[in-house]
Amino acid sequence: MAISVSSRQSTTDMMTSTSPKFHLLSESGLRVGHLNVYHLFNKVPDISSFLDNEHPCIHLLGLSETRLDYRMSDESIAIPQYLTFRRDAIKQGETGLAIYIHSSIQSITTRRADLESQSVESLWVEISHSKSPSLLVGFIYRNPTATYAWYDEFLVMLDKVADNKKNILLLGDLNIDLSKSHSAWESTYSLVGLHQLVNKPTRVTSTTDTLIDHIYTNRQDLVHNVSVPNIGISDHYPVLCTWSMKLPRHAPKGHTTIQYRTFKRFNKDIFLFDISCAPFSNVYNFSDPDNAMLAWYDIFMPIIDKHAPLRKKRVKHPKLPPWLTKDVIVAMAIRDRLKKEKKFDDFKKQRNRVKSLVRSAKKAYFDKLVETDKSTSTIWKAINEITNKSNRKTNNTTPPISPNSFNTHFLTLAETLAQSSGCATDNFVCSTLLSNLCGKKLKPDDNFSIPPMTVLDVGKCISTMANNKSTGRDNISPCLLKLALPYIVEPLTYIYNLSIQKNVFPTVLKKAKVIPLPKVKDLSEPNNFRPISILPLLSKPIERHVHKHLLKFLNERDLLSQSQSGFRPKHSCHTALTKLFDNWLTAINNSEVVGAVFLDLKKAFDLVNHNILIKKLSLYTANSPSVAFFKSYLELRPQIVYINGEYSTEGIIRYGIPQGSILGPLLFCIFINDLPLHITSDSVNCEMFADDTSLNASDKNTATVQSELQKSINEVSDWCDKNAMILHP
Repeated sequence: MAISVSSRQSTTDMMTSTSPKFHLLSESGLRVGHLNVYHLFNKVPDISSFLDNEHPCIHLLGLSETRLDYRMSDESIAIPQYLTFRRDAIKQGETGLAIYIHSSIQSITTRRADLESQSVESLWVEISHSKSPSLLVGFIYRNPTATYAWYDEFLVMLDKVADNKKNILLLGDLNIDLSKSHSAWESTYSLVGLHQLVNKPTRVTSTTDTLIDHIYTNRQDLVHNVSVPNIGISDHYPVLCTWSMKLPRHAPKGHTTIQYRTFKRFNKDIFLFDISCAPFSNVYNFSDPDNAMLAWYDIFMPIIDKHAPLRKKRVKHPKLPPWLTKDVIVAMAIRDRLKKEKKFDDFKKQRNRVKSLVRSAKKAYFDKLVETDKSTSTIWKAINEITNKSNRKTNNTTPPISPNSFNTHFLTLAETLAQSSGCATDNFVCSTLLSNLCGKKLKPDDNFSIPPMTVLDVGKCISTMANNKSTGRDNISPCLLKLALPYIVEPLTYIYNLSIQKNVFPTVLKKAKVIPLPKVKDLSEPNNFRPISILPLLSKPIERHVHKHLLKFLNERDLLSQSQSGFRPKHSCHTALTKLFDNWLTAINNSEVVGAVFLDLKKAFDLVNHNILIKKLSLYTANSPSVAFFKSYLELRPQIVYINGEYSTEGIIRYGIPQGSILGPLLFCIFINDLPLHITSDSVNCEMFADDTSLNASDKNTATVQSELQKSINEVSDWCDKNAMILHP
């Protein structure tokens, strides 16, 4: 049952190997460690500090006795720049394992759940790339109450691992003291070709010094720098070693590149003087909104580029939580020193002091965040910081996907899904139900028109912009617009009114900068990212103006469905839930059975067909000439993807509602507004929050509830087929 050993390659040969894409640091290599943490949840700050202070970097840290369960999310134990794999206890005698994987090797690390035994508590990963032999790294925990049958299960697991014919590194808490003779266990691991490398005590108390945390390998020649740091995080010391292998040079190292405007030499008076002398009056020579907007940019951009030029810089993500103060870090160091010196009474006092300091630091940080700003967003920010949830953002690094690949994916995904819906959108005809609704609500002379904007409208919108608003592709910040407002407000008002008059939305204001944000931890697939679209700030005033008057027109004529609670003033998810609960409780009080179906539309905003939306808008606005404005607003919108300081080539969006826009959500509500009209059953209630739809019915007969709900589901499905929407199963 011996493990087959791959062809021998000397450490010296590997050290001298050169490659333009990979490097090998003789001091670091692949740093792997293990620690029996004994309750991970409360010790995340300690682990974070330990990983941050270890140089060279620890790439893989396995933890045993994590004692996590389903109530503790991955976010609650997240550490920036590290991905987490975990195996919680699934039966009696298990205590849970976890692995922190550094961002620099995430792209070459795969979990090997197929090697994990049901009888032996273990976690396995494979480190694999083209320049070095693959390595299987396992982390293991053996309960001290385990019987000799555990040895047999261990051999079965190692036999399975050996079948892969790869290098093996196994670390863990075996609860077998190798500082004393243990012939049965020594015979077991020798039988499968493993060697144990730790020779110092790993659990030191006032009465015992035991070596129960081990490192095993089938390639001793590739392991060096075995150490047992005196860290007092738990009653065990960590065990560390370095595996000689090449690591990807291009792997993310916790840095990202950002583009920003520097105000280092910005002089407000000189800037305002240059703005006041700028020939903005040239804008009035143009009668085409596109040309007028481009002329305005040609005047404004050279001035801000002169006073606040664009720069790029590399930003390192903070590794430690913001509440982890120097006092706490110093207290942790004192705690570790006391344990190293075997002053156990003082160590226990200092350990308790560290816990108290952590609690106080979290409370002080929370109080500081909310003492001046008691807004909901600030409170949630504080809660996320304290609960470690905010680390989810920094836990993800730059994806191994190019900006061009992302842009192609985002542009073609919606198009492919829309075409697969099979709806002949060019021949789309609005339903009779919608036509009848608009016919009843609108008077013969009713006609929607966009009123002109005043200088006051434009000035108020720009002056009330939040200074932390993200900038679009033009990199014009709100503070610069506010500063220059007295000199630019009139020409901007002229351009916006020209756009309304000509029913043309300027193309330059439609240009979107898309930033992909990960939805899950796997960064290798574009499908796992959500595109966040950032539009130029100068598009906001005209969008807000049109939104205000269109919403007023729809509300005054009661055209919006009462079932819709999304994107409407004085409506929210609370109003939708209140209706649901009221209906359900009333039915229950009447001794009726309640049935509910919750529906989700796949990529609902991205799949909106412009042709269908324009035809519906024509009905809602009584064929107003302003429909041409909305057509111009929706069609031929340019888009680029921005990742880590790099831009993709430009592409054109042909489907969907502009995400990140002010007007977009209202247009989506108009698109989906007629869905409840197609549910014909009087006993079925429909509630919507944007694209999330729920159907509920009640009756004393369960079969009746099922029948009515199924009928309504079929009607919703039929509506989706006709409107080029796709129900997500």
